[in-house]
Amino acid sequence: MRFPTGSRARRWALYAAGLVGLGAAVDATLIEPNWIEVVRSVEYLAMLPTVAPDLTLVHLSDIHIGSIGYRERRAIDIINDAQPDIIILSGDLVRGGDRPRDLQTFLGSLRARYGKFLVWGNHDYRDGVPGTWGPEVVEHAGFTLLRNSSRAVIYRGGKIVIAGLDDPITGHDNLRLAMTRVSRRDPCILVSHTPEVVRSLGNWDIDLVLAGHTHGGQVRLPLAGALWVPFGTREYLEGWFDVPPDVRLHVSRGLGWSWLPVRFLCRPTIDIITLRAGRRPGRGARTIIG
Repeated sequence: MRFPTGSRARRWALYAAGLVGLGAAVDATLIEPNWIEVVRSVEYLAMLPTVAPDLTLVHLSDIHIGSIGYRERRAIDIINDAQPDIIILSGDLVRGGDRPRDLQTFLGSLRARYGKFLVWGNHDYRDGVPGTWGPEVVEHAGFTLLRNSSRAVIYRGGKIVIAGLDDPITGHDNLRLAMTRVSRRDPCILVSHTPEVVRSLGNWDIDLVLAGHTHGGQVRLPLAGALWVPFGTREYLEGWFDVPPDVRLHVSRGLGWSWLPVRFLCRPTIDIITLRAGRRPGRGARTIIG
């Protein structure tokens, strides 16, 4: 058997490198941006009554709606098939500021038994959505917009409070205002576009923080990791974190993209979280589907 040597070996190496690069480019632009990963987890809330049934919560973030395509239709099917009790969207709804019809179509297609909630992100403010057509579209789509405010979800056997921070990146957040009507007796989920707010929760009784913004890095390289992460991320790139003294943080990788339509080694994500009464015996089992 003969092996290539000299210039032939170099040519073969270049061909191989070219094929690898082409494959990576196809994956990053055509495959991964549309290949949604569904992540299921169980999270325990000690403040829920022991008689309360499990709640199914879908956490979605950074949808960056530009149009309704395959990824968006697939996301709608995944979410509705999960039959969620609560849907939470942690900011960055649009990509470009003039997509009211597409955004309303997407948001209005989602179904939840007890409520759908969202907060604004920095891209929403950059595109002027909160001050123009955004609130009306959100309302018509059946979502509750939380701008430094809270809402109680009352269901058979239990009650849980969803508090939402307005976007921290653009300086619209006010934690004190968001928590004003939250009782210390009730389990509380805080929704924030950026994860770094967990560093400044003070003495507020918050059980779980849901955030996005990071896109999980969006483009990752083997060994090197994420090429770039946005301001407001700190070490909270994606997934679950235990934050002292006693707060759980979940950061979504997001569904869409910003700046460039690529994802590499960082698939878009929909998180389906089972909220269960009790204290966490350890990290909940994590199942990845699709």
